[in-house]
Amino acid sequence: MRVDSNAKINLGLKVLGKRADGFHDLLSVFQEVDFGDEMSIEAVDGTLDVTCRGQRAPDGRDNLAYRAANELRKACKNNDLGARIHIEKAIPLGGGLGGGSSNAAQALLVLNSLWELNFESNRLRQIAEGVGSDVPFFVSGGTAVVTGRGEHVQPIDFSGNLALVLVFPGFSVPTPWAFSNLNTTLTSETPYIRFLNSVPGPVKVDLLELFPLLENDFLPLVSARYPSIERILAVLRSEGALGVTMSGTGATLVGGFLHEADAHSAADDLQDQGYETRVCRPVRRERQQDR
Repeated sequence: MRVDSNAKINLGLKVLGKRADGFHDLLSVFQEVDFGDEMSIEAVDGTLDVTCRGQRAPDGRDNLAYRAANELRKACKNNDLGARIHIEKAIPLGGGLGGGSSNAAQALLVLNSLWELNFESNRLRQIAEGVGSDVPFFVSGGTAVVTGRGEHVQPIDFSGNLALVLVFPGFSVPTPWAFSNLNTTLTSETPYIRFLNSVPGPVKVDLLELFPLLENDFLPLVSARYPSIERILAVLRSEGALGVTMSGTGATLVGGFLHEADAHSAADDLQDQGYETRVCRPVRRERQQDR
């Protein structure tokens, strides 16, 4: 079976505090986009094999897709099940786009079908929690308010479709470094948090209203270390972006544009300056009753 394994972007990211388990409580809107990797997954007998091409992603046991497949096999207590997984990588590593987590979730979803396990979505999310913090989101994808360390996923819908420009600045930001150096004043009174708190239950979020309010607590930290960040954001703003942000702990930068022509103009300008860019769109998934 061949499947797309899409990236996600963070539409805002707030750190709400440190947990007793050493992780941090986060608040973010995760948005799947129509850009990502391609995977081929085949059920075989008895062995798990994962290979990658592109982006220097690891093969074998070091790949999250391998871990996901192995955890799924443990959950059904059948080590005779096997799979051959190949990933054509396009999502940059360490860019805050969740590429490895997306691959892991697709492995869970596809093998659940190929192995005829019939696990329901809630069970798959439970398994996903043990694989990685962002993996539960990708089990359903689309748009979601994500809290905790990433395990609490509230699927929502969106209106106000935007053209998104992703800019890869040529470096990655190590997540441990970002969290260990973060120095932020915890507050519940920012415009971004107030906006999300005003979204009761499973409703639509208007991206046109959300984008100008985006806040990422890691952006000042990363900008201070890498001056090119502010230069890229300035170009996105000058080309008419409704709002700009950084995805995750970095370093992919995002601009949201009302008109696709403006998005392509910004992307071309930044490409001329030597940056890799991608114009994409948010992905809408039909929300289903949790089972």
